[in-house]
Amino acid sequence: MRLDLVDLTGVKAALRRRMQLMAEGLFAAKTLVVVNGKGGVGKSSLSAALAAALAKTGLRVLLMEMDEQGNHCEDLGTSATVLADDGQAQAAAILDGKPLTPTGEARPGLFVVPGGSALEAVVEELYCQRRLAALSGDPEDQLAWMGMYAAAIDAVRDDYDVIILDVAPGCEPLQLQALVAGERVLIPSKSDPSSRKGLRTVARRFAHARGLNPMLALLGVVVFATNSSATRVQERIKEQLSQDLNGAARVMEQTIRHVEAAAVVCRTHGRLPMELASASDVDPKLRPSMKALAGDYRSLALEVLQVKAELDRTELEKGHAA
Repeated sequence: MRLDLVDLTGVKAALRRRMQLMAEGLFAAKTLVVVNGKGGVGKSSLSAALAAALAKTGLRVLLMEMDEQGNHCEDLGTSATVLADDGQAQAAAILDGKPLTPTGEARPGLFVVPGGSALEAVVEELYCQRRLAALSGDPEDQLAWMGMYAAAIDAVRDDYDVIILDVAPGCEPLQLQALVAGERVLIPSKSDPSSRKGLRTVARRFAHARGLNPMLALLGVVVFATNSSATRVQERIKEQLSQDLNGAARVMEQTIRHVEAAAVVCRTHGRLPMELASASDVDPKLRPSMKALAGDYRSLALEVLQVKAELDRTELEKGHAA
């Protein structure tokens, strides 16, 4: 157990620096937060597949799993390899001030910082920092604890074209950290009421994080695990989510279909749908569904890039007008 708290002096300096860069228009939006207040909405699968698809386009991508479960090792097939460190590198960066160092390349151009049980100590630290901040009368001290991840990520952000943060569903301190560190937010959601409630939970935390991160913006919501043939149902789901968002962001055109057998095979093999679409060791009967699922992820990656470019352009124009 840690008996002393992390000194936030360096964090506060890093936050001042990033706020200055934002004010001067010199802080590029490149960090994407994938988050929902509820688990089981496809967040980890979406993050891993999206990161791999973006890396395939030639981008240099950092995928960071801010989750004690460490599911990416199964998604990417890195369990029991040097790339799986149970969250040790991430914890060292946040708790000990060491550089945020990926454990390696899970795919060409895709660098990973895994999650895992080592993040339990990080979460404990964040709760302690939040309680201490509540006792301070200094506004900067009250907010600085939320920027611990932002400070660590900012130190390496120039090394990557895209940074994806996959955030644990039930941990408010980790979600606030990610929302302060990121500039764009992508929310996967199913059609059930609890998934939509999780979306609204993120919206509340989003508003809180904006105090330290004026560049934070909702990129959109991805409808996950849908029946691809039920077009009318999909439209109804999108309408419901649009109402929940109240015009704050779009619901992505591309949905991710539900193919339970494909999801099981992917995790069993430690490979992504795009890698198994034509694999000889996959049941031939499953290949059409796997190819379709791979197509969903590819299309979503392109849509994310397009929507992000539109949002970046709009914000740039607003900045020039101001």
